[in-house]
Order: sequence, then C-alpha cells, then structure tokens
Amino acid sequence: MTAEVSKPYDAAGKELLQTDPAAWAAFLGAKRPADKVEIIDSELSTITAAADKILRIKDDPPWLINVEFQSWRDPSLPWQLLKYNALLHDKYDESVASVLVVLTEKANSPAYNGRLKIEPPIGPAWEFGYSVIRVWELSAEDLLKGPLALVPLAPVADVERESVSEIVQRTETRLRREANPEMTTRLLVAIGVLLELRYGDMSATEFLEKYPEVRDFAYFRRFADQGRAEGRAEGRAEGRAEGRAEGLRRTIVRQGRKKFGEPKPQHEAMLTAQEEAQLELLSEKLLDVNSWDQLLGINTSPK
Repeated sequence: MTAEVSKPYDAAGKELLQTDPAAWAAFLGAKRPADKVEIIDSELSTITAAADKILRIKDDPPWLINVEFQSWRDPSLPWQLLKYNALLHDKYDESVASVLVVLTEKANSPAYNGRLKIEPPIGPAWEFGYSVIRVWELSAEDLLKGPLALVPLAPVADVERESVSEIVQRTETRLRREANPEMTTRLLVAIGVLLELRYGDMSATEFLEKYPEVRDFAYFRRFADQGRAEGRAEGRAEGRAEGRAEGLRRTIVRQGRKKFGEPKPQHEAMLTAQEEAQLELLSEKLLDVNSWDQLLGINTSPK
C-alpha cells in the first residue's frame, strides 16, 4: 500500500480527531477541559501534507500534540515524525509531543517502538521519543463506553471477527441515540473506511446486510464492491460502474443539500458530468468545504 492509497484511511482518523479534540487529548494522556483544547492546521502544507491537523493544549505555556494516523507499513515513519516534530516546534515555538496511531495490524512495523536512536559519527548519541497506540490492541468495550469521537474505533479494536457485526450494531445504536444526523453520517463513513482497512469484503457484506440504509455512502459502496469485478462481463461491469456513479451523485446531492442547501442548476450539471472516480473525490471533499461552489471548484472571487 502506498501513501497515496492510505489517504482515505488516514483522513478517517483525522475526521474523528476533529469531532471532539478534548476527548482525543484525554485519550492520548492530556485530559483537559474542552476550552483548553483546540485543533489547528499545521500550516506546513508547503513542506509536508502529512502533519495537517494538530491538537493544541492551552496550558501555560501551551504545547502541541502531533497525531499521526498510519494505515500502511513504513519503516521510515519514525524519521518523518522527528521531522514533523522539529518543523512544528520551529513554526509555533511550542513543545511538541508526537503520537503514532497505527490503525491496523497490517500497518505495524518493528520500527514503531517509540524510540528513534540517533548515533552521529561524532558527538553524543541521543533519542527521539514518541508514543504509539495500536488500535487492534484496544478494548472495544472501553471504546464503546467512551466519548463518541472514539466509538468508531471499537469495531476495529480487539474484536473477534465473528463479533464484528454485534459491535457495529452497538456502535450504530449509540451514534443514532446521541449524535445529530450530520455527525452520525460522518462517523458511520469513518467506520466504513476503517472496516475496509482491517477486514475487507467479507465483513463489509455482513455490515451492509444489517444496515442497507448506509449503502449509498461512498466509502461503504467501495468497501462492498471490493473484489467482485473478476470474471464479470465487460458490459455488466460498465453497467455497475454507471450505477455506482449515479448512486454517488444522489448521495452527494442529498448530503450536500443538508449541509449547503439546494444546488443550483449549474451545480447539478457539473455533478452529472463527473465520472465515478471524480465523484469519489467529491464525496470525500464534501466533509471539508462549506458551499457547493467550493465543492465543485467554482471561483466566485471578483476578477
């Protein structure tokens, strides 16, 4: 798996982080009142796109937590964490704690041991330290009883495969009971992404059989369609692709209507012209923009 492929999974982790920064800070070992924790942009996009969401702990003096969600095995990652740590410290002149959240056992590496030893040819040796959280080792029961922003991790925590459906059902029940519809949708999509990462097509099918109403969510659709194309006739494959694209368009319009209001004819025309791959990207982008124009890249600034 490449870094490019990992983006949807890492983005799911960052979506959870933004949902409740104080809950995540407490989970990472910095329990503070909600008004003492904020999420900020790293402003390092010209150097790296990886460290883009940072927790600031508003102590006196304030300090930062760089949370890196990892979905693929990368033995060089500790060196990247050291680079992000140094860049953030230089940017904000605040102490930085680095935390690596490994989302699946397949992404684990012996290199993720919390210590990066630096032994230069001359001068003293030293170590860069960071924390490591392995999601599959966490208690699903503890996550289910914890803050909503952590509940989506429960189905991919320390759970036997045959118990996944039950855990997902309990997760969905709690979200429906305690979260507003917009948050529920976002967290359900994050669950779909994480399930895809850990379990693949089998658990996706089981999940969709129990909860068909989420079939239109882009990530669940891709999750459920994995591995089904082999041996299918080309015409049938094209028909499915067309059906998926239409389903994506309906989903984007429905969710966008709730967030931005009714789309204009121009917006609908642009959506109609998009193919499945572009619609997938738009469905991901929808969580991060505030208008139809921003979603579709329409420049509204005066010339």
